[in-house]
Amino acid sequence: MNGVLKVSACLMLSALITIQLLLVSPYRVSLTDDTINGRVLKLYESVISKGTIILDSMGDYEPNTAYIIINGEPQKLVDTFPVELNLSDGDVVEIQLKQGVNPFYVFLLSRKGSINTNLKGSSTVIKPGINMLFRVMDNKLLK
Repeated sequence: MNGVLKVSACLMLSALITIQLLLVSPYRVSLTDDTINGRVLKLYESVISKGTIILDSMGDYEPNTAYIIINGEPQKLVDTFPVELNLSDGDVVEIQLKQGVNPFYVFLLSRKGSINTNLKGSSTVIKPGINMLFRVMDNKLLK
């Protein structure tokens, strides 16, 4: 029984080394071609796209009256604009404004990284309650 375990361990190790060498070689494309289930990842490619978005405001914003909500969870209380948000592909950004506060406008000041948004206009009016701003999308999917 001990000999069988040693032989199977050696076979598994040699199979692992062979597969890793084949994935580094030029044959990787033909080995990992799965066009039915999606495109092939490049050698050093991540599935998740990340970036930074900076939001600014126009109008009379009263400090500490709005919460930034990302994916349904309150992330930060906004004391002043501009606000910097670290986001990933698929995140939904909303702003919750307290009741009885005057509306104001929010616009996208800058965007860094490999992400984009589905903002329909240049600025969005923020009224009391929860207001959806945008959904974060991957830049590569838009091309």
